[in-house]
Amino acid sequence: MTRTPTATTGQRAARPASRREDIAAAAIELFLDRGIAATRVEDILAAAGVSVGSFYHHFRDKLDLAATVYLEHLQRFQSDLLVELDRHERTEDAVRGLVTAYLRWAGADPRAMGYLHQCRESNVAEISEGEEARLKQAFYGRLTGWLGERAATGELRALPNEHSLALWLGPAEQLVRAAIDPSEHFAAPEPDALVAHLTRAERVLADAAWETLRRPTTDDDADQARE
Repeated sequence: MTRTPTATTGQRAARPASRREDIAAAAIELFLDRGIAATRVEDILAAAGVSVGSFYHHFRDKLDLAATVYLEHLQRFQSDLLVELDRHERTEDAVRGLVTAYLRWAGADPRAMGYLHQCRESNVAEISEGEEARLKQAFYGRLTGWLGERAATGELRALPNEHSLALWLGPAEQLVRAAIDPSEHFAAPEPDALVAHLTRAERVLADAAWETLRRPTTDDDADQARE
């Protein structure tokens, strides 16, 4: 039976955060290194330096912890990207800014981003699926709504939403996944080189996103005709 994680980020905000954050940080490290199934609550307690009582004050059990932390990081990631979107009036700046924000978020917190990509164990996915679907619907709804508005003004190409999103954030997602996920076919950079690796890609991927999403101008059409 599907369970709902104990609380969302907003509901937790009123409680003291330090021990809870210690538990969450320790859990992510262990979950990424060992997998959720192979990690015991005792392992998390030892790594976080907290008591059994402190753990169960914040979380029902290990699966509740795994699902809740996943949803909170997903919400934070999506919120940060939408803040970046709202910062920009110019369409080009927003397109480029979201690509850059994606890469910088991953560089600033690679373990959290890795957990977002790798937290797919079925029992945890079952617990989080309802809230995850709600968060993603709201997030992608905002993005597709914005894309539709800018296409209507003639600034962006009128493409199916799936195509626009893949062209916009797909390359950044693939680069990040390959950089932080050891199961990918590219060699992951060393932790101290990750930020530089992602930073070098910012201009390239931002340029590519804008060039593929922007509506061709009359000059572009003339150039293509000459070719």
